[in-house]
Amino acid sequence: MESNNLISEIKKVSNISSDLKEKFGLEYNPFPKSGIAYIGESEEITSQLSPAYKETAQEIVTYMQDALENAGGKKAPDYLSLIIRGEFGTGKTQTLMYVKYLFSAIKTDNFNPYVVYIDNPGGTLSELIGAVMSQIGIENFRRYLWDGFIKYMSKKEIGEEKTRKEILLTEVVKLRGGIVMDLFSSSGVSVEDALHFNWDSTEISYKYLLDKMLTGTKSAQQKTVNQLLKSYLLKCFMEEFNTAAVAEYFYEVVTDSLNVSQAWDHMITGDVKNLSKREFHILHAIVQIAKEYLGATDFIILVDEFEELASGRISDKDIDNYLRNLRSLIDNEKNWCSVFAMNTIAYTKIEKLVPPLADRIGDRIIDLKPYDLEASKTVIRNYLNLARKENINKDELYPFTEDAIKAILNTRDITLQGSPRFIMKCCFRLLQSAAKELKKDDAIDETFVKHIIGDQLN
Repeated sequence: MESNNLISEIKKVSNISSDLKEKFGLEYNPFPKSGIAYIGESEEITSQLSPAYKETAQEIVTYMQDALENAGGKKAPDYLSLIIRGEFGTGKTQTLMYVKYLFSAIKTDNFNPYVVYIDNPGGTLSELIGAVMSQIGIENFRRYLWDGFIKYMSKKEIGEEKTRKEILLTEVVKLRGGIVMDLFSSSGVSVEDALHFNWDSTEISYKYLLDKMLTGTKSAQQKTVNQLLKSYLLKCFMEEFNTAAVAEYFYEVVTDSLNVSQAWDHMITGDVKNLSKREFHILHAIVQIAKEYLGATDFIILVDEFEELASGRISDKDIDNYLRNLRSLIDNEKNWCSVFAMNTIAYTKIEKLVPPLADRIGDRIIDLKPYDLEASKTVIRNYLNLARKENINKDELYPFTEDAIKAILNTRDITLQGSPRFIMKCCFRLLQSAAKELKKDDAIDETFVKHIIGDQLN
């Protein structure tokens, strides 16, 4: 084919939208080109893509009713889990996206969940928790940790008459050789005034406080002042999280300047040492941040592609560690809910390696099954209605006929029969071809289906 002809063929795509509208009353081709759900789709669109089977929708409703009943800490924290189980191309991601939409749609005064979607569980539990951290954001983490430190410093040690902040400032005064300086002004003040400055000031940050503490100290003393403040921060985080490794990482997150935090980068990528079996401390902090600073009543994690753990890229030993750490996390931090999407092989591996974890996360399971004719018609209608402003033809399946859908379901490869991904992919291709080849008011029938994708059909 000559270049000019090739260019003309390529340019035809610009006419497809207008052809779809003129011939079939569609504003665009609504089917996913690859057959895979769009993760970033708007809620308006996702809301129209309800599960094809009523029993699937009902199981989701039951899970969400339990989450709503448990909302806002009305009773003791009760970890809830749901597994969406299905093989390749059965619509696990689309189902997760619909669950995510429902959580946002049922918000009430008492139920305002913070929902995090993770597209891959990673190779370690630290990677999974790191992915959740990255969505919360470093500034929210710093704010949470610093506010906790301010509250900690405003309290008294057991057996002490002074608050921790007063003891700290007294030590700073000694390092200055007895020279008292108000931390919030450059003028000299009394010791009493210096010890009672407003620690709740919104201007206070680690850098601001440290700079004020260093004011008036000699160069030789500044390292000592740094170490003094560090000792209080570490002690605060140790008391809160009960582990030195977590305290050290959180100290570095708080103190690194200019938002360039190596500790943060290590944590959100899971590249951390000495945190195995301690991830629940971080999840606890995440849940508290969502509730205290993001207005959430509940915290929900949706994890896609959990079958990656059974894909062969991770050793059995590492899988075992991951799953046992996940069990420990669930046992130690119950103030959250989860939805895991995985295939049968992955769930079977969990049952084999860590049966108690299978019991915890497999309390309720939705098994996705291939689409039959009615389910296929339901989903195709849902997609077509997204692209229609009005249905002139009165047939919501138009331009597809029922015989066309039967033909799509009758594949040579039995693993593709009823596959939602395959069906969506075919519908996209058929609609693109129909816009170019069919006339107005023509239909995509069995003959046209076999003309376009006959090599894949019986």
